[in-house]
Amino acid sequence: MRKIGVITDIHGNLAALTAVLDLLDREGCEEIIHTGDVVDIGPHSRECLELLLSRQDVTCLLGNHDRDFADNQTQVRNLSHVPSEHKQQVFATLTEELRRKVKSFPVYVTRDCGGSRILFCHYAFNPMPLGIDQYLFKPIDMYPTAEAFDALFDGVEADAVFFGHKHEPCDIKGNRLYVDVGSVGCHPQPLARAVVIEYDDTTWSYRRICAPYDMDSTKKDMLNEIKCGQHLYDFYFMLNTKK
Repeated sequence: MRKIGVITDIHGNLAALTAVLDLLDREGCEEIIHTGDVVDIGPHSRECLELLLSRQDVTCLLGNHDRDFADNQTQVRNLSHVPSEHKQQVFATLTEELRRKVKSFPVYVTRDCGGSRILFCHYAFNPMPLGIDQYLFKPIDMYPTAEAFDALFDGVEADAVFFGHKHEPCDIKGNRLYVDVGSVGCHPQPLARAVVIEYDDTTWSYRRICAPYDMDSTKKDMLNEIKCGQHLYDFYFMLNTKK
């Protein structure tokens, strides 16, 4: 059986990224697909980008925070919880060479696995091409159903879609299978999450895996090294304040 590892929403959490990549390497994945949002929120956006780009087996897709970096867009988006001053600080640590590479990230890719077509993306996306002021992704459905996902992904030619953006895993079967992988390292548990797709010429399946990581070190760096770190940690990592 061949294997594809799927991860999403690293958001600058280097400790979580390192842990999950080690786990996927031990799994023997031939390819790792990150479905978007390498940067912002966590304390190590540059290091995470550089690590992913250094690997020949990783395919990076464009997330909304990645696109903001590519376009140097630091204005707070509607419904965003990431302040402008944080994005300004993060983007200042990233190079023009990294911006050029992020600009080249595709919005989606497809893979043929076991006779099925699987699409990978950050979330349901609006038709291309987009103007610089147009939002790339459709609004998040906070309480998704099969019918809602069928509407969001209407017109997508795939048997299954693997994505992220909402940070919370889900598995829903509608006109096709919808799998939110769940954020690697932007959620309240000290577990770096991933999905492994296994396939041969005629069949495919997937399973969820996770690796423990040192969340305390991530918290320390967030509070000490980045602007708005306390606010971001409280919102994205604390169980009592997670929205």
